[in-house]
Amino acid sequence: MSNIAVAVLNRKGGVGKTTIAVILAEIALVRHNRVLAIDLDPSRNFSDALGFMKNYFRNSLRVKNTLEDSDADSPEEWIVIDCPPNLDDDSKHAIDFADIVVVPVRPDFFSLSNLGIMYASAKKTGKEKSQLPLVKVGYDSSVMTKIANQLISERDYPVAEELPLHKHIPYNITSGRVWSTGLIARSRQPYERLFEKISTAVDRLSRGVTGISEVWTERKEDGSDDEDI
Repeated sequence: MSNIAVAVLNRKGGVGKTTIAVILAEIALVRHNRVLAIDLDPSRNFSDALGFMKNYFRNSLRVKNTLEDSDADSPEEWIVIDCPPNLDDDSKHAIDFADIVVVPVRPDFFSLSNLGIMYASAKKTGKEKSQLPLVKVGYDSSVMTKIANQLISERDYPVAEELPLHKHIPYNITSGRVWSTGLIARSRQPYERLFEKISTAVDRLSRGVTGISEVWTERKEDGSDDEDI
């Protein structure tokens, strides 16, 4: 396995794409991986957020705003691509290029209604459905969440992880801090679990394993029960 390429995409904005992209990139950096971050969203929030991180990871982080096929041969261990909230040529290229496409969804109809189009586009590139796992963001016990969960189940969408909304994370990212500053271990676990599952999935794909759906349903705990730091 030469590197891990993951794109973060949903045709709807405001679902947490950039936040997840930043977190994946930072976890990779903290674990001593070199990271190529590719920001395809015209808002450039991904580039701005990681610009703060260059002070911490000077020699391990490279940021650019275009995706090229030659990036597959880059020396970085992780390639993280933040896509715009649409299915334009850049997003389609990212789907084709990436090993795994993470699809954040909120518990609302707008972030779920366009998923069929994304999966159809991915299928044309030879991607399996299991290579586009959903990440549920901010799902709770509300009626809307129950409806959203029912739709996801009926359409048999793979789900990699559930991420809670945490007020510290956007504050940390926009103020130049590492995303996990001030979070206890239990609060970090879902994000770190997602990172580990992506690593496992890409490793299996590199060994020719098909049908990686079981990776997303595996439960991984670190057993930590730390208090606030």
